[in-house]
Amino acid sequence: MNAEKRSRFLELYFHIVLALFALASICISVVGDTQNIRLNENIFSFTSITTLSLSLLIFGFKFGETAANHRSCYLSLQKMRGSNESDDHKLEENYINVLSFHPNHTTGDYMRLAISNIFEDEQNLTSPDGNKVCIGWWRRLSYVTSWFLSRVLILAFAAMPFIIVGYGIDFTSVLNR
Repeated sequence: MNAEKRSRFLELYFHIVLALFALASICISVVGDTQNIRLNENIFSFTSITTLSLSLLIFGFKFGETAANHRSCYLSLQKMRGSNESDDHKLEENYINVLSFHPNHTTGDYMRLAISNIFEDEQNLTSPDGNKVCIGWWRRLSYVTSWFLSRVLILAFAAMPFIIVGYGIDFTSVLNR
C-alpha cells in the first residue's frame, strides 16, 4: 500500500511540476523582458529542456501503471490470506506466484511499514514467529535522514519554476509598460 501511495504521489507531483515548468517557460517568453537578453534566452532554454525531460520521465517511469500493479499485488495477497488454504507448500507457491507478476518494493516502502515510531527500538510490527521487530538506531536515523532529504529535494524542485520566472522577468520594465 505504501508503494502504491508513493507511485501515485510521484505521478501527481511530476505532472504538477511539469505544468509549472511549462507555465514558467510561457511566462518568460511572453512577459520576459530582462536587461540581459542572453540571460533570458538561457533561462528559456533551461525551462524548455526541463519540460521535455520531465515529460519523458513521467512517460518512462509509468508511475500510474506501477501504482496499479502494486495495488493488484496487495489485493491478490489479501485474497490469498483470506482463503482457507491449509497446505503450507501450496500457500507458499501461491505467494511466490503472486509476487512474480508484480514489481518489487523499495527499501523505503519496507521501512515505512516497519517503523511506526522512530524513537522506539521495538516496533509494533511482529515477525512471522510472533517476535516484535527491533530496528537499531542507525537504521532509524538513516530512514529519517533519507525521508527528510527527499522532502527537501521535492520542495526545492517544485519551487524552481517560481525562482526561474523571478530571474527571467524584469518586473520593473513590465510595470512601466
